[in-house]
Amino acid sequence: MNDYRHVEVLPLTGALGAEVRGVDLRQPLREEVWEEVLRAYDRHLVIWFAEQTIDHAQHLAFARRFGDLIRIPQIHSLEGEPFVQIVRREATDTGRVVGESWHTDSTFMDRPPAAVVMRAIDVPPHGGDTGFSNMALAWDSLSPAFQRMIEPLRAVHSGTRVFGSAYHAQQRKYAATSAKADLADLEMADRETVHPVVCTDPRTGQRHLYVNRVFVQRFEDMSAEESRPLLEFLYQQQERFDLTCRVRWRNGQVLVWDNRRSQHRAVPDYAGMRRYLTRVTVGGPRPA
Repeated sequence: MNDYRHVEVLPLTGALGAEVRGVDLRQPLREEVWEEVLRAYDRHLVIWFAEQTIDHAQHLAFARRFGDLIRIPQIHSLEGEPFVQIVRREATDTGRVVGESWHTDSTFMDRPPAAVVMRAIDVPPHGGDTGFSNMALAWDSLSPAFQRMIEPLRAVHSGTRVFGSAYHAQQRKYAATSAKADLADLEMADRETVHPVVCTDPRTGQRHLYVNRVFVQRFEDMSAEESRPLLEFLYQQQERFDLTCRVRWRNGQVLVWDNRRSQHRAVPDYAGMRRYLTRVTVGGPRPA
């Protein structure tokens, strides 16, 4: 479908992802241009704009077009810019890369992020890609009988394994860009929140799966052991190769992903190279 008059949209795969050309994010977008950008976002879930020489104020202004801004509690912000948060790994860092597992950001929150607007400032010449997977297609690919079975289920989410007591039990230290390990963070991380397993996007009406390996602990009113087989099936369904795309970063690139209808994961193949991005997070209604 090509009904764009003001921008050019180049899909990456049949599942999700598209580059949008003909947009200069240094300037406020005209309404007719914004409508087409939003249309591309709704269709492809992950969109990006190459070679954008924007500053923090312009990054924030563009992100606000998608909704009200929020902070993610376990990520450091730039000094003086609370809504511009840092995603950085230095060339000398060792150990696992944050975000290696498929996940949706911060689903432990009552109202998790609806979208993320990421800006590449200093990325490796190769490596450090981000993979994305389409949760609406994951739902659509299930049989009607299976859909009816899981539709009433609700899942218990928590940040305990990311920055809470389960994380600290491993005696690992936070990286420079992670949250401070204070009591408030621990209380927030260990608190449990319940969201539906199947949600509806409020703007498009698309149904999508809403469980992920990082934050889901179990199904509501079930034990972790009882929940594990069905959760594992859903995770494998969501991670099917034909539902994914892989985005390659370049300096100056600005990328927006739908944090409800997609999942993402970092590709940890850039050891010995620096990777520095900033992110602005967009809030949204409680998943339903």
